[in-house]
Amino acid sequence: MALAIEFDLRVDGEASPEAFLDCYELDLMFESTRRSIGAGLRRKFSGAVCEEHGEAPRFTIHGLYDKSIEEMEISYHVDTCCQKFLLRVMQILNQRA
Repeated sequence: MALAIEFDLRVDGEASPEAFLDCYELDLMFESTRRSIGAGLRRKFSGAVCEEHGEAPRFTIHGLYDKSIEEMEISYHVDTCCQKFLLRVMQILNQRA
């Protein structure tokens, strides 16, 4: 089973007149985020499957760019077939390399 990665990247808030990013630049930032995070997850989890169930982990990446403060918050949601594999996935996710 292949690694599944979904992205939910959104914009919130009202931009100030001196906003750092316009709509085009936000789209570029979101696309870069998708590529970068996706490549990192695929590298870390290539071939990672649950020994018991043969399932790969599933990731949903949530990102919210707040125009009013010009910051983006990113969170990961991980789904696995069982608790034992979730612990292994979290161990891999927290490794530096």
